[in-house]
Amino acid sequence: MTLVVLAAAAAAPAEGRAVNGSTGRSLTTGFTDPVFNTDAFGERAARMQEAAGLGASSVRVDLSWWQVADKRPAGDATDPANPAYSWSQTDAAVREAEAHGLDVLFNVFRAPPWAEGPDRPANVPAATWRPDATAFGEFALAAARRYSGTFADPAKRLPRVRFWGVWNEPNLGVMLTPQWVQSGGRPAPASPAIYRSLLNALYRSVKSVAASNLVVAGSTSPYGDDAGGDRMRPARFLRELFCLDSALRYRGCADRPRLDVLSHHPYNVAGPLRRARHADDVSTPDMGKVVRILRRAQRVGAVRPAGSKRVWVTEIGWESRPPDPDGVYERQHARWLEYAFYRLWRAGVDRILWFQVRDQRAFPSYASTFQTGVELADGKLKRAARAFRFLFVVDRVGRKAVRVWGKAPDAGSVRVQRRTRRGWRTLASVRPGANRVFYARLPLVGAHDMRAISRAGAVSIQWPATMNLMTVDPRS
Repeated sequence: MTLVVLAAAAAAPAEGRAVNGSTGRSLTTGFTDPVFNTDAFGERAARMQEAAGLGASSVRVDLSWWQVADKRPAGDATDPANPAYSWSQTDAAVREAEAHGLDVLFNVFRAPPWAEGPDRPANVPAATWRPDATAFGEFALAAARRYSGTFADPAKRLPRVRFWGVWNEPNLGVMLTPQWVQSGGRPAPASPAIYRSLLNALYRSVKSVAASNLVVAGSTSPYGDDAGGDRMRPARFLRELFCLDSALRYRGCADRPRLDVLSHHPYNVAGPLRRARHADDVSTPDMGKVVRILRRAQRVGAVRPAGSKRVWVTEIGWESRPPDPDGVYERQHARWLEYAFYRLWRAGVDRILWFQVRDQRAFPSYASTFQTGVELADGKLKRAARAFRFLFVVDRVGRKAVRVWGKAPDAGSVRVQRRTRRGWRTLASVRPGANRVFYARLPLVGAHDMRAISRAGAVSIQWPATMNLMTVDPRS
């Protein structure tokens, strides 16, 4: 059992001293939300506005190949004005994002029936079966041209989109099939090679439009099954993607994967400190597995182009109580959000997208919908909204010090305060660094609750003197 405890220190520092909390590593935060593309109940504009108001700067928008290209295009499939394409939902999403100062990460996925491979088994989900990589590349080129920042439809310029994600959770059979094929009487991985062909097709297309476009690969689901199951474990999937064996030795790829960013979805079965049981599954505290695989691929030349790659998390969240009776109590929900962001940042992640802005309506049930938002379905803010807007974590370091970490909602120094019998007193004034992220080590001054206050007066949620991050105790 892991506790975050603030214990008494041998000597107290001077109150209110200035501390350099600058770090060269920034953190961009945002949201993934199905409403951004579907405009369910006409709520897209409101969700975008709420996301921006909560301090988000990035949103992930589904770009469904099937939705846009229900029928095979006649003529030039790379022409964004091809009459077979229906871009209206996506156009509206990117315009709304631009209006609220949000950058867009497209999640391009779901093959239309005409672009699936032949002989799809009856029990295999539509839009997943051996998508045609050549057709996918042509569609990606049309999309990149449309959202290049220079395309007008019909007369008004469409915004530019720089970030391009390839598929969603491709290690799951509900997203990409087949996951396995039989080889010599045993199951052999199939989905990583299929995915690599899709990834490289999109990479070549969007880079031909603008070399500064960034391609985001992976977006893997955190858990899988043994060989032959419906899900491939994410670490196994990524090793196969980069043609690495179980010892991370390079086996060689006929066409090495091309990417700028590797993404993962480190959902947790419990709190942000609960490691996955299987060595090839990856929850929040296991994110280092993804980073190690990627860095090894870079060192041995298993990924193109050469050079350092970034690591993102494009989905993470917990169901909350209220409203879901099986969710995490609201206080713990907020602190788990903050602590997960902290652990992921320390693992090397520089962009995290929370799933989602607002809870879905529980229809037909809580079990079939998601209550992971930072707002209730009626728009009431949860504690998690305040946590998202002003990240603040206190992490114990041995017996005499703590690390304080966070991201302020506005520019300027952040006051770290402790609660005393006479009220809140400033322990230190911490200077943030890139993108308002701060990270500093402070001596302990007794067992006190702590909080942070921004220069403009925003107040973080409190971190109690003793907290068990592994429980869902509402008193924590």
